[in-house]
Amino acid sequence: MAVLKQISTGRIVAGGLTNQESAMKMAKNAGVAEGDYQLVFSEKEILDYRREGYAQACDHLFIDYMANLTELGDTAQATIDAKQAWLSARASVKASFPKS
Repeated sequence: MAVLKQISTGRIVAGGLTNQESAMKMAKNAGVAEGDYQLVFSEKEILDYRREGYAQACDHLFIDYMANLTELGDTAQATIDAKQAWLSARASVKASFPKS
């Protein structure tokens, strides 16, 4: 579970949160201005959420990339496109669960 931290004061406003939606609602209820809070997960939670996100959003793209690489080589446009799709999905997962 994550904690909701007010940026301007460094104060922990709430705990036990699981996502941005719950953080937004809790911040509003606590009177914390929009943009003046952050959701802070533990390092283990971040890694667990990333691992789950990679499995759902990236694994199949990696397999496509590896198949294209093996069959067509690294200079084929299909391989380049598959690699970019995989890397973009990875970057999206990382951005969703940044390390502190």
